Amino acid sequence: MPETPAIQPTPAAQAVKCKYCNMTGCTMPGHTGTEALTRASSDKPAVKCKYCNMIGCTMPGHSGTQALTRVPGDEPAIMTHAGIPTWMASGGIILIVLVTHILVSRRRGTPIQASYPRRRLLQSKFIKALVNRPFFPLLIQSVSIGLFLLVIVAGLIGSQRTNIGPVLTWTWWWVLLIFLILGFGKAFCAVCPWEGISAMVTSLSLRSRVKKLGWERKWPKWARNIYPALALFIILTWLELGLDITRSASMTAVLGLGFAAAAVLTALLFERRAFCRYLCFVGRIQGLYALFSPVELRPQSVDACRSCTGKECYNGSETATGCPTHLFPAALKENTYCTLCTECVRACPHDNLEINIRPLGTDLYRKIHFRWDEAVFAVVLLALTIFHGVTMTPAWTRLNDLLRVETGVGPKVAFTVLMAVTTILPVWIFWLTAAAARRLARTGDLSTGKIFKAFAYGVIPIALFYHLAHNGMHFFMEAQYLVPLLSDPFGWGWNLFGTAGKAYPPLLSLRSIWWIQILLVIVGHVYGVLVSDRICRSLFSDRRVAQRALVPLLACMILLSAVSVWLIAQPMEMRSGM
Repeated sequence: MPETPAIQPTPAAQAVKCKYCNMTGCTMPGHTGTEALTRASSDKPAVKCKYCNMIGCTMPGHSGTQALTRVPGDEPAIMTHAGIPTWMASGGIILIVLVTHILVSRRRGTPIQASYPRRRLLQSKFIKALVNRPFFPLLIQSVSIGLFLLVIVAGLIGSQRTNIGPVLTWTWWWVLLIFLILGFGKAFCAVCPWEGISAMVTSLSLRSRVKKLGWERKWPKWARNIYPALALFIILTWLELGLDITRSASMTAVLGLGFAAAAVLTALLFERRAFCRYLCFVGRIQGLYALFSPVELRPQSVDACRSCTGKECYNGSETATGCPTHLFPAALKENTYCTLCTECVRACPHDNLEINIRPLGTDLYRKIHFRWDEAVFAVVLLALTIFHGVTMTPAWTRLNDLLRVETGVGPKVAFTVLMAVTTILPVWIFWLTAAAARRLARTGDLSTGKIFKAFAYGVIPIALFYHLAHNGMHFFMEAQYLVPLLSDPFGWGWNLFGTAGKAYPPLLSLRSIWWIQILLVIVGHVYGVLVSDRICRSLFSDRRVAQRALVPLLACMILLSAVSVWLIAQPMEMRSGM
């Protein structure tokens, strides 16, 4: 790889120190009352770090580095993470095309089997006895509630310059959440601190989940979909990338408190857990991705459920609540809205419910019923995931600057316009794909909208595995930032465990991360092709018609996977406020 040219230092300039957080050149909104502070810039150019291969690395203890000069009061320091090599990106795209051809040409149209391999977890006497305890939900939620309170306290009363809140929230929880879904499905919903707090408030108990407090109103019919959660997800993305709240401990705390308040208020006003079902975008992202996960909750015998007269799993009992998301376990065939709270397991008088381990992608592979809100969410989720990667590339910075210069708009307006375009463009491309499939199928039985609604589920593996590739880069390069903060969580100068102020290497080398990223993108594409092929054959009974309709979808998926490869091949600008 050729050496990156040195970045020339900027001349000395006038910086200001914030009276609120004591940071030089503070740009956090609402921090007023600053004092002038003259700072001489470094006379050394920024270079590539010999330790982590980042350009302009400012991490202490990394040998062979020089600090990147910043314009005082302007953007935070930028460290550039090198993307995968060109040869790896080219090979990945070629392999994606070849794999697509091989998979489709070798498909034989095998029917979906009525059953699939399962391993029952509740066969373990220890696990079963633990799950059946009334205190089990609070037991598994106690850790997450404790960490949530730590983030809130650190954000509100800790130093705003550096504390554990943003790193714990955005580098660990938000990044590892996608890996947790891949391995354990809706496990975070089961340990969710917001649900745990709202359950304690409405039940007035640490053990029971039976609601004793609340109005129990019906959720409005017009909002019985996941569009509200999608709207909140779009707003969070704008706040995260447009206002850069991920670097603000106080804003992170306020956001967490806002979600806790929303969960408690909806639990008090409406029946069951309306927040979990309709508003929580974290749960809805998990719901779509969990269609791929290897963990499920299902009835052992559907006949036993049908013969049950009390239907305690849905209606609840004196000691257990019914399903908080209005699911009837006997008809449960997908993971989308199940939160793995295990309330139905404790309520069932026939011991008929089970938590299983199953093959990856089972729900997606067997999908035959499609919903508009889920389809739109899936495509927008992919678009916003790609958008997140795009905003970290140098190309984004140039495009943003160009729009501002040519139109004269402010930075927030420019960001909003580009975000809207980047979000809508994949949806439009996917609609054209559905229209092309309808034309090639030469059938009037299915409209473009119905084809779009079904095809959207085929992009879930592509979105999931690119999300993993992107988040993996963040985690493996930045996770070590937590270690020094464990000794000084509030930024008050503590050194509880002797790790404060010390530098620790990334968890993996850059080359290892490259291989993980390209392999994840390829695996996601493979599963996407398999799911899309199955969806086409469920839509079109004639095999030849299904093959024709599949062609534009495969072309679209190759394009999306190629974009994913292009993104991980770009230098990633890692903005650091430390």
